[in-house]
Amino acid sequence: TAATITSKMSQIRKESIKQAFCDFDNVRHRYEYVDTIEGVAYYDDSGACSNEAAWFSFDNLHQQLVWITYANNADCDELVPQVRKYVKSIVCIGNNNERFHRIFSNVIPESIIDCDNIEEAVKMAHVVAESDDCVIFSPATQIKDEFLSFAERGDYFKQCVQNLK
Repeated sequence: TAATITSKMSQIRKESIKQAFCDFDNVRHRYEYVDTIEGVAYYDDSGACSNEAAWFSFDNLHQQLVWITYANNADCDELVPQVRKYVKSIVCIGNNNERFHRIFSNVIPESIIDCDNIEEAVKMAHVVAESDDCVIFSPATQIKDEFLSFAERGDYFKQCVQNLK
């Protein structure tokens, strides 16, 4: 009957859409796999310029994370549940980090590392990460720095990861 055909067509469409998403390569700079070095997977999430975007990335990776981020995220407290669930260490770029430390010091008491720039952050993340961990560079906020865009920032992060080899 027509109802049966319509139902089967709907199911086929749903399966096709689901498969398309499974086959879809990551969008550049959104939890994009960069490389695995000494058993640690590195991800560029420089396009995650909001807490919601970082939240989504943490959920999708669902592994122990070393999170490289920026200290000037005024609403970083929104990420406390995700940090508690997934993050073992935070590598924090920037000088305006008092609020960041105040919020996360109870969640990750001895695992917040301060850095001045991305290159230093990648090196520090490499030191604290262990085999089977992930390092994710996810700003979770809008950044005004020497980079013209999140894409340029992400490409620089990827280069810093490659320099670890």
